[in-house]
Amino acid sequence: MSHLKRGFLTLFVGVYVLASFAKAEDTWPIEKDVGWQEAVLSVSSAAQWQAQLEDIAGWTAIHSGGVDSEQLAAWGLGKGVTAKAIVLQNPGEFQGLVRLVEFVGAEQVQIRSSAQSWDTGGFLSLLLRSRGVDKNFADARRYQWTGYNDPVTLYLGPERRLRNVVLRGPDGINFGIYERVVPGLPDWPNIKKLSRPFNSMQIVKDRDVTLAFYENVLGFVSMSIGNSPAAQADANNFGLPANLVTSIPLRSAIMHPVGGESGRIEFVEWDGLKGRDLSDRAVAPNLGILTLRFPVSDAAARAADIVDRGGHLMTKPTRVAMPPYGDVSLFSVTTPDGIFLEFFEPL
Repeated sequence: MSHLKRGFLTLFVGVYVLASFAKAEDTWPIEKDVGWQEAVLSVSSAAQWQAQLEDIAGWTAIHSGGVDSEQLAAWGLGKGVTAKAIVLQNPGEFQGLVRLVEFVGAEQVQIRSSAQSWDTGGFLSLLLRSRGVDKNFADARRYQWTGYNDPVTLYLGPERRLRNVVLRGPDGINFGIYERVVPGLPDWPNIKKLSRPFNSMQIVKDRDVTLAFYENVLGFVSMSIGNSPAAQADANNFGLPANLVTSIPLRSAIMHPVGGESGRIEFVEWDGLKGRDLSDRAVAPNLGILTLRFPVSDAAARAADIVDRGGHLMTKPTRVAMPPYGDVSLFSVTTPDGIFLEFFEPL
């Protein structure tokens, strides 16, 4: 093959690959007006997190590149701040992506620095499913990850038993790992090491105030309401003393835009435990689980509806480049607990 033909073929292949990638962005399958599509994690080293999550969770990177300046402005960051992002996907899944964002030129603190499970503010964890929690824990320990406790068995009734650990990784970021023991979970897809994130957890000051916000302002539906302490004194996934778990009510709620399995938000109020309030740290560029992103069919209409219901927009709908979805109209809403949620419409 001549040098000219070889050069032409290389150019053709390169153009084809770039065109295919652009097409993938334009046609990324997103179900709108349901649960959150991705979680955004502010991290000190995106490359380190990528390597560890590829090993521990079995996820793969589908995008790496700079963060749009319009996005940085929407987060209230000055022109001297830049950022790069890596997007991770559980292979075969199009929901539950994890976007690692590494900021450059910004002062940062951890949102939930040295936090206990009863300290309020920010996101405590992302929740994942597993078929072998003890193996996941051993894999994470190789990277010096810890937990609030070693893996424990949660007895939630005569016909329901879970194996669980809350992994504590770098940057104050936690993952709650759930293995369904009884009944099993044969139909949950693509659990190779860990599933895609399907839920998130916050520790809140007042469960009922937060519940009212999600119902009345965001229009979410309640999937579960809990008010009970543990049934028996035992080691537990949150690291509470065993002699307290039977007397401290766990006031909880699970919310979802339409009542689905994935893209949930869960929050907990410990009735009788008072810790630090870290809610003022839950902003960019601070380190931790930064926000969740919900895809919507009409960003302008959804933002207006939230305002009409008494909500406060941190950012009005703004055009932002957000691979792998292409350009989107993005806005954000602040909650009573000081975090912000983002909603986006693919354009």
